[in-house]
Amino acid sequence: MRPTVLVGLAVVAAYGILVTIDDLLPGGGDGDIDDPTLAFLRTHVLPLTIVAVLLLTFVRRAGWWRPVWREAPSQRVPRWWWAFPAAYLVVIAGNLSQVDWGQAPSYLLVLGAGTFLVGLTEELALRGILLTGARGSWSELPAFLLTCLVFGALHALNLLHGAPVVPTLIQMVVTSFLGAIYYASRRAGGGLWLAVVLHFLADFALYAAGYSDSSSGNPPVWGAAALTLLGVLSIPLVVSIARRTGRSRAS
Repeated sequence: MRPTVLVGLAVVAAYGILVTIDDLLPGGGDGDIDDPTLAFLRTHVLPLTIVAVLLLTFVRRAGWWRPVWREAPSQRVPRWWWAFPAAYLVVIAGNLSQVDWGQAPSYLLVLGAGTFLVGLTEELALRGILLTGARGSWSELPAFLLTCLVFGALHALNLLHGAPVVPTLIQMVVTSFLGAIYYASRRAGGGLWLAVVLHFLADFALYAAGYSDSSSGNPPVWGAAALTLLGVLSIPLVVSIARRTGRSRAS
């Protein structure tokens, strides 16, 4: 199957629909299950295992395996792009420093499995399938912007759970920004796995520290400084992508 942006968007839409349907099933809503370990097992581990299998099956059968998981040699980027995963690890370490490691080991284990599946499925859908599809139809800059915007838009689904509008909008903006970090990490690392691991660690740190989402973290000063640095670096990142897109068109 030839990669196109419409196919990529269709897969992401199917992903969002599946997650929404599961949320509406018994035990899928917040507060449906009192035990936090069983609740996370039901709301994350079980449904996302199924979603991961479906996404991986699509990638294999569509013949997209290599472009989804690996960057082409021609897609190499400047070394300074490594600042994104490096600085983001500092942010993650800041959140991990606030984790109460005295929590039940069974809960932390289930939390680790669930957040790994979140990182795997979201990165596979967004920075894997959607990016590959968008690259088949568009140049790199609009493909990059699309993955960031769609990543943020997916979190509008929280409104279906009764989440307040303003905090949800803030989360969508923050998540779109995080999409740029994961994109840069994929490009710098030469493949999708670095983005998956960073996404997993970031979500694990937030949940384990007791935060509800990516916009509610409260890292220490040095973690906040690293996050500010990432915000500043996002400007030259867009410029770098635009320049490389222009060179590709010229050649």
